[in-house]
Amino acid sequence: MASNMESSINRGCDFIFDFSCFTCQENDRNKEAEFYCEECSKFYCNKCVEHHNYLYKKHAILGKENISQWPETDVVELEQCQEHRKEKLTIFCEDHSQILCHVCHVHNHQKCSHVVLIADKVKVLHKKGDFKELLARFDAQHQQLIHKQRDLDENMKSLEKSYKTILEEINALRKTINDSLDELEKNTKKELDTFLVNTRTYVQNDVKNCTKSIKNIACLKDDWLRTKDKSEALSFIMYTKCHDHSLKVEAVLQEMRTQDERTLTFNPDTTIQQTLSALTGLGRIFSTVKQVKPAKGSTQSTVTRHNNSKASSHSDPDSDQTTPGFNINKSNKTSSLSRQHSPGNQKSDPTKSGQVSDPVSSSSYQLVKGYQPGAVSKSDQILRVKNGKNYSVKISKDNCPSIITGICYTATGELIIIDNGNCKVMLLDQTYKVVAHCHFLYQPWSMCSIDSSLVAVTVNRPEVHFIRVSNGQLIKDRILPLKHTCYGIAHQHGNLYITDGRALYHYTLDGRLVSKMYEDTSHQWIVTSCAVSPDGDRIYVTKEDSKQLVTLSRDGTVISTLTVRGLCSLGAACAGLHVTDSGQVLVCGYSTGIIYQVDRDGRQILAEMVTKNDIVTRPISIYYSKHTRSIIVGMQCIDNIIVFKEQ
Repeated sequence: MASNMESSINRGCDFIFDFSCFTCQENDRNKEAEFYCEECSKFYCNKCVEHHNYLYKKHAILGKENISQWPETDVVELEQCQEHRKEKLTIFCEDHSQILCHVCHVHNHQKCSHVVLIADKVKVLHKKGDFKELLARFDAQHQQLIHKQRDLDENMKSLEKSYKTILEEINALRKTINDSLDELEKNTKKELDTFLVNTRTYVQNDVKNCTKSIKNIACLKDDWLRTKDKSEALSFIMYTKCHDHSLKVEAVLQEMRTQDERTLTFNPDTTIQQTLSALTGLGRIFSTVKQVKPAKGSTQSTVTRHNNSKASSHSDPDSDQTTPGFNINKSNKTSSLSRQHSPGNQKSDPTKSGQVSDPVSSSSYQLVKGYQPGAVSKSDQILRVKNGKNYSVKISKDNCPSIITGICYTATGELIIIDNGNCKVMLLDQTYKVVAHCHFLYQPWSMCSIDSSLVAVTVNRPEVHFIRVSNGQLIKDRILPLKHTCYGIAHQHGNLYITDGRALYHYTLDGRLVSKMYEDTSHQWIVTSCAVSPDGDRIYVTKEDSKQLVTLSRDGTVISTLTVRGLCSLGAACAGLHVTDSGQVLVCGYSTGIIYQVDRDGRQILAEMVTKNDIVTRPISIYYSKHTRSIIVGMQCIDNIIVFKEQ
């Protein structure tokens, strides 16, 4: 083979080389190649290789001594007709796009109208520049393939790196969950030990009293029997002592009979187990593919869903950005396995039906010990703010102090607030200056965003007013009549949640009652404010008589009840309650002047975002703006709002 490759055929003054110089061919010269470049996949003669080596110093060059490593190309064999082995291919039939020998031409292609000699065809191609164009295209494609291979190699390295990183995150999350479960177990056993000590003390005291009484009765009885025959006076005295002691013993026995038997029982919290059974994993895995469009040089991102065996049909607030490839369970963005891990991606409620308070979470004001934002879901990441700045919202015609009971941003970024004290709704610009307002005949209480420019406002009447922002003005759109007074209001994906002071109702946007989700009839002004998580899996209501935040599942099941110090007093206004677009729960401490952040399941207070040092007085409304990355606080009988920028 090597001898064949090294040979060439002399045909007159033209030579057909086994390997011809690529550069010379480009310039219509015919010269034998002496070198081959593996990087360029091209052959070069002695002169052209010098230019190549000057431009590409790191390319590996193979000379004739390494011709066995050159590509196996046999020009003579390539020119041979496969059907008529002794004949050379010299003719091209354009009608059939076939290369022929003269025998093929005579036998099969004599009737073809477009048959030309290969030599003539080559001259035409050279003249038109087709050879150069094809070689240039090959060269470009070759370079593209090299770059693509490098990109794929880098992509593979990146995939391996991200795989290891995700494994570390999964292991860290599992450790955090284990630590949380260990802490729960520790707390539960500590509570059991406390109950045992207290119960044992009560029982031991009763045993001690019984022993003492038994001893006294035996002594008195012996003394009475020993002295009853000695004298009547002595016998009567002993009788009197025994009678008095008998009355005391009877009282003790009566008290013991009325006391219930002391026992210890364990009522397990099934929330964790039911939550785990609803999960498909510890998190969601996303796989993003960038599709390159060569014609325009642009890219388009798509996302592949790897596993969706338990995916829910409920809409995801982030579905317009990414699509989850692996759902935690049937909810929003994150998962709740303990008090330090609230679910953000669950679409189903794991709790039992029935309004049952959580005995642990109902404790008053409990900060998370050792709280680490990186170890929890996005909904429980603590918001931190800088010092606040006051902005006046008073209008010269206002007759009463402002009572800012509602704050809301439209989807397009317009800020609207409610001044309950002056019965109006106001539109603010980016500098928090009032630019428009509209009055109401009755006091407006609460507000929520419906679409890009529409908000819903509750008034102290059985109706909801819809207001639209248009060209910097507030325009009253329509009125939705209901059968009860309206105070708190929240909206999520076409679902309206409205309170009337005693109950929380679920409506559609057209006013159709879906259900009464929660009720407390112990007072006329109890269930006031309400809010809903971005995925709709958690609904929050405030009970202002007991200063409690109640967290409900989608079907109205009570998940937890948390006491919050300073929650709005009766008759003051609706308690300040807000859920951010990321699911963080914010609550105003009316009498304490503190803004609290509560975990997603409403089981405990995570942090004091705004403290007494921030000089907030009687806060009754709050809103986090993703447009300005700031928290806006409204107060009672103060003509200002306070804006805190996020750190």
